[in-house]
Amino acid sequence: MTTLTQEKRAELRTLIGEEKVFFRDENKMDTATFLSYGTDRTKVYRPDFEILVFPKNTQEVSKIVKFAYQNDLKIVPSGGRTGYAGGAVAKSGEIVLSLAKMDQVLDFDPFFGSLKVQAGMITKNLHKEAEERGFYFPVDFSSTGSSHIGGNIATNAGGVRVVHYGLIRQWVLGLTVVTGTGDVLEFNGEILKNNTGYDLKHLFIGSEGTLGIITECVLKLTGKPSDHRVLFCAVPDFASILELFKETHRIDVPVLAFEFLTRYCLDKVIDHLHVPDPFPESSPYYVLMEFEITDEREEEKLFSFLETVMEKGFVTDGSLASNSRQAETFWKYREGISESISIDFTVHKNDISLPLRNMNPFLAEMESLLKNEYPGFEIALFGHIGDGNLHLNIVKPKDLTDSDFFSQCKNVDPAMFELLKKYHGSISAEHGIGLLKKDFLHFSRSKVEMEIMGQIKKTLDPKNILNPGKVLP
Repeated sequence: MTTLTQEKRAELRTLIGEEKVFFRDENKMDTATFLSYGTDRTKVYRPDFEILVFPKNTQEVSKIVKFAYQNDLKIVPSGGRTGYAGGAVAKSGEIVLSLAKMDQVLDFDPFFGSLKVQAGMITKNLHKEAEERGFYFPVDFSSTGSSHIGGNIATNAGGVRVVHYGLIRQWVLGLTVVTGTGDVLEFNGEILKNNTGYDLKHLFIGSEGTLGIITECVLKLTGKPSDHRVLFCAVPDFASILELFKETHRIDVPVLAFEFLTRYCLDKVIDHLHVPDPFPESSPYYVLMEFEITDEREEEKLFSFLETVMEKGFVTDGSLASNSRQAETFWKYREGISESISIDFTVHKNDISLPLRNMNPFLAEMESLLKNEYPGFEIALFGHIGDGNLHLNIVKPKDLTDSDFFSQCKNVDPAMFELLKKYHGSISAEHGIGLLKKDFLHFSRSKVEMEIMGQIKKTLDPKNILNPGKVLP
């Protein structure tokens, strides 16, 4: 556990200001609120730390890291804490460095179409800042109202429109980061062409705060889609979902999103959010598609598309949203899943990815594995088919305690990851590795790759003070 003498406490306060430093034993903040900064949405680990700091700029982050480096202290960066891999958990007495007060716009370039912001800006606020300037930031997901843009970059977040816009990596032009020695690195974001050696900013995108703390970012913006239409469909089986996705390549209308969910998930959303059942007849699977349209002819193409896929048997029922309210309801069916299953149930979340061609056989073997080895386990299955990302969530049976459930899940995971390896998948698509999956990294990365990653970590964080114990075994 991190303990500081009164002299060291005074030194830390002097570095960044007394009002930005909190010690757990001084009771300036209630304990529950204090500890909430050192955890995320996982329920496996309990936060346990004594020091919480709120820097307001890059220079103050650098001072804190240098203080930690000189005093052999560890640091856990804290953003919106919306992750599901334990990447923001401080369980071993680390200093928690919250970026919540670093939420300012620093620059806007109307010629380049870019926005420079501090890493603690809430993603939804970033969307608003872009729109007020006549632009659009396309990376979007259900947690945009609470996640921070720095955390999105640190986990290379994807979201619901990856099929059209790609991962957040594609939208990062520049970064400012603080390394494990307190050095500040600035990766230029004001120019597009800069062919001067290694593009080091990409090391920090997806590094989960283990190589450096992202403090500022320059983001590329784009034009807002002219208009969009949401199509919600009932689908008879998983194979038809994949066929339906292939059919979207045959129409000349841009696909912005292609999401799927099971009836199990839909029932939970209907119960929790009190939204209407979309169709008279129940179906095992559902698909939500969002299209960008520019004129009535493209909307007519969507009606023709729906008729075609129903004739081919890939869809049993479907509805094209007639207004924004209905489109919002359709999106609730998909975006309300995580909240609906997490509120009333204990869930073991798995965020995985596979080549689309391998999804059907993988799921068949996975369902057989659970049925034979773990009877009573139910699966809440949903995800982003457009980018091969499945959210395979195992729901705790009522007769199991949480500890027994998580213990059994530890046996399920290696078997699942063996199947993923067999079908050339990844153990983490967008939630990261954190604490929960670090022991399984070898299923997706070779020994040589992990050794190189370790060498990079040692170079940028020689004392292993940044988010220790995360990502690498």
